[in-house]
Amino acid sequence: MDCLRGFLAKFQNWQRKVGAGNVVMFENLSAVLDENEEDSLLNMYFPEFEEEEGKLVRNPFSGTLNITTIPSDVQDEFLDLKQDSAAKDLYEEKSLNVFWCSMHQSYPKVSEIALRLLLPFSTTYLCESSFSTLLQIKNKSRNRLDVDPDMRCALSVTQPRIRQLTEKKQYQPSH
Repeated sequence: MDCLRGFLAKFQNWQRKVGAGNVVMFENLSAVLDENEEDSLLNMYFPEFEEEEGKLVRNPFSGTLNITTIPSDVQDEFLDLKQDSAAKDLYEEKSLNVFWCSMHQSYPKVSEIALRLLLPFSTTYLCESSFSTLLQIKNKSRNRLDVDPDMRCALSVTQPRIRQLTEKKQYQPSH
């Protein structure tokens, strides 16, 4: 969240410089200036988050966290989490991502807020990488191709076990 706020602050500074006519730092400025929706695009990728939600994610065991700023349907679950000593030990040992992923089973509502803040780009990234892969696979010379199996192979994170697959095949006998 801090990195996103830093980026947005830099972006506003760049906007100020562009408004003053200083565009030296932008090589592809013409493409950016042609798009009038830059603010709405940024808000789509970097939505505003409540400061208290950020505090909840960074340290759910903090004494300065105001319970009234947490959504009502999550407050009871949050109070249970705050009193869970095993969860506190895990928080101190693990990274934020690992901690909140492990809390998803026990405290689903609170961890949903945390994971939404920690992982804002997962679906966007997968969607955009899928479109890029599709453009590479389905070009003009392959326009009638059924791309489902190829896309599945290209986007899978599982490595194929070619040696194991070929060992089970029988060689073609000569006639």
